Amino acid sequence: MNALPRTLGPSTLVCVPTSNWRQRVDAENRRQRELQAEIAASARRRAEAFEEGVRELGSKSAVAREIGIDVSAVRRSIRDYGSGTLPPPERPTTTE
Repeated sequence: MNALPRTLGPSTLVCVPTSNWRQRVDAENRRQRELQAEIAASARRRAEAFEEGVRELGSKSAVAREIGIDVSAVRRSIRDYGSGTLPPPERPTTTE
């Protein structure tokens, strides 16, 4: 166990927040939204990789066997985050 130096005892260490609790909650909410967006982007990239593996190996089962995971994980990833789930690209509207 790491001991504090003798000159610094537990009673001399005081953490003073630099912002109030509302600001800290807002900051953490923003950070959680950022992290959730990163996780979703990672899941889409993983599904793209699975789809590429299916094109290369011929089946979801072959992809699962190749990397040592259950085929249901491959299916679920492709179903939930694959290219078939992306919204259609925005097309410019013409008003001629």
